Amino acid sequence: MKMKKIMVCCGSSMITSTMAINKLKQAMQDAGIDAKFIQCKFAEVQGKVKEERPDVIVPTGVLKDTLTDDVPVVVGTCFVTGVGEKATIDKILEILSK
Repeated sequence: MKMKKIMVCCGSSMITSTMAINKLKQAMQDAGIDAKFIQCKFAEVQGKVKEERPDVIVPTGVLKDTLTDDVPVVVGTCFVTGVGEKATIDKILEILSK
């Protein structure tokens, strides 16, 4: 299986996206998926999507659909709150398996 690219983004300070990446790294390792993580701010998403072509985008808050260039988006607020992580990880794994 080829390496999957997961873009994780947040508002500004990178704190919440770092929390999400830490949890996603473990989940991808547990699932046997080789993943590259792209971390950025919401303001950088549009440029990074064109540059990196991620398989999925995981914002830790509300992200404008116009920035994602039809890349699937799975909201990752649960990685900050701790509520609903398994369902979100399952959704991400489903997208990556396509």
